[in-house]
This record gives sequence, C-alpha cells and structure tokens, in this order.
Amino acid sequence: MPRISIIIPVYNAAQYLTQCLDSIISQEEKDYELLLIDDGSADGSRRICEKYASRNSNIHYLYKKNGGVSTARNLGLDHAQGEYICFVDADDWVEPSYLQTLISCTQQKNPADIIYFGVNFIHQEGTVESATPVPCKCEGRASAEERLYQLRYVDKHELFGFTWDKMFKADIIRQHNLRFAENISFREDELFTFSYCQFINTLQVIATPLYNYRMNSVGLTSRGMKAGEFLPSSLLLEKYLSHYEHPGIRDQIIYTTTNYRALHIFKKVPLLQIRKELKEYRLLIERLPQTSKESRVPHLTHYLQKGLWTAYLYCLIRKL
Repeated sequence: MPRISIIIPVYNAAQYLTQCLDSIISQEEKDYELLLIDDGSADGSRRICEKYASRNSNIHYLYKKNGGVSTARNLGLDHAQGEYICFVDADDWVEPSYLQTLISCTQQKNPADIIYFGVNFIHQEGTVESATPVPCKCEGRASAEERLYQLRYVDKHELFGFTWDKMFKADIIRQHNLRFAENISFREDELFTFSYCQFINTLQVIATPLYNYRMNSVGLTSRGMKAGEFLPSSLLLEKYLSHYEHPGIRDQIIYTTTNYRALHIFKKVPLLQIRKELKEYRLLIERLPQTSKESRVPHLTHYLQKGLWTAYLYCLIRKL
C-alpha cells in the first residue's frame, strides 16, 4: 500500500501537464501512487499521460467520458490505494520537498487528520504571491475548528476550501464514503472540505509553500457558479452546519447558505413561483439566524424583513 495517493484530474491540459508530472516524479520520496484521471481530453493530454504511465509503475492512467472535475476526482478516490490522499491540478506543480515533507508528517506520533501547507500563487505575468499560514498542530475538535476558521484568509488568500493545499486521511474518506458533488462545478472543493472536516479532531499546518497554483483567468473559478448549482450547494452547506460549533465558521456557512438560496430565487426560480420560494426563504432565515453583529446578511433578508411584497419587488428587479 503506498503512503500517499495523488489524484490529478486531467482535461485538455497538454500545455502544462508535463511540468506538473515532472515535478512529482522527480521527488526524492517514492512512496506514492499517481492517478491520472483523463476526463475526456481532446488535445494531447492522453498521449502525455500514457507516456508517463508506461515509464513509471506507480503511475496509473484512467480515461473516462467528459463529466467534470468532480467526476474525475471521484473516480480517483474509487481507485486510490494510499493511506493518505492529495489532489493536484494538471496545470499546477509542486515543490521538490512536497512528498518528503508530507510523508514526514505521517510518520509522526498520532499524525493529524488533515494537514494544510502554504501555497505560491503564480500570476499570469509571472509575479508570485506566497500564502504562508502560521504553523501549528492542533489537538481536539475546538482547537481544530479555530484553526480552520483562521485558514479562511492567509496573506489575503483563502486557504480553507481548496483541495490541493492539504492532505487527507484516506480512512476518513472511506469510512464516511465522502465524494465530490458531481452536480456542482464551482467551489465543489470547498464543499468537499466541509464534508471531510466534519470528522476531524486533529489538524496540522505547515507554513512552507509546497504547491504552486497557476492563476488562470479562464478557469472554472473565474466563470462563477451556474444558476442550477445555487440550490444544491445551499442544501449541502445547511446539512454540514450541524457539525460545526465555532461561531465564525457557523456564521460563514449560514451567510453562504442563505445567499446561495437567494441567488437561486433570482437566477433560477420562475416568476410564478417567487412568492412560494420567498416563504421558504423566510423559514430558512428563521431556522438559521446569524448571531454575530459583524455577520454579513444577504440583501434579500433585509428586504424580506420589510415585508413579503417588498422582497417580491426586489426579486423582480434582480431578474430584469
């Protein structure tokens, strides 16, 4: 059994894929398997993947019809044999000390349930911004949640939700059958992180940037969420809320849950169903009140507090 399974979803990534793969196979530490999940690429990605898999016994290539990054990552989870799971994007690359550093963490007494590390954000013009979180090893649920909250913003970058800046315990994923939501393509990694972190009690943070993230103005993150994704994202977040006690994390989940539900009404709900959805939204905000004075409150909540018809008119304006 390899110590670490690295899952790379590949879709039309031929331009960057060689750099990504070379950064992994050149690592001094070899106790890993690399799963290349080709999500129906139409460029030269398949040829590159097959070449590397034929030359390296610990690289496994799997091809599937195009279905999105979540389906690719899930197929990787289905086949991963390692004790720990890492995710790498095909257009990024890792530092030479990536595997050695992470494996040394797994060899400690009582290794953490999740391990975060620093990231270099590479801009298109070549400038680099490094996010270096404060190192720590947290024991206990309350301490772990406090550090999760602090990881939301590190050097102006949010590190909490990405899957490529951390290492997961495979046993937790397998025990709870955790998977990425395949009907969501925006911030699906954050939803997976919330689902995983329901079950952690220990957390370690490494300050050193081990991952190089290429900022891409045409990627999924820059395109935003599709209209049909707001409701399922909101429902999942509401489900995860009951597993978190930290007030800051709870307020963030509540804000995002209610904001996504409001955006669902603005962008997806037909005009004839707006009043019905507004009543459901009112029940939601009564069920999930925001407790902090500093908490952000979606605009729709403000208008609904002035009356159903005021909120209704606001929805009509938003739909114009």
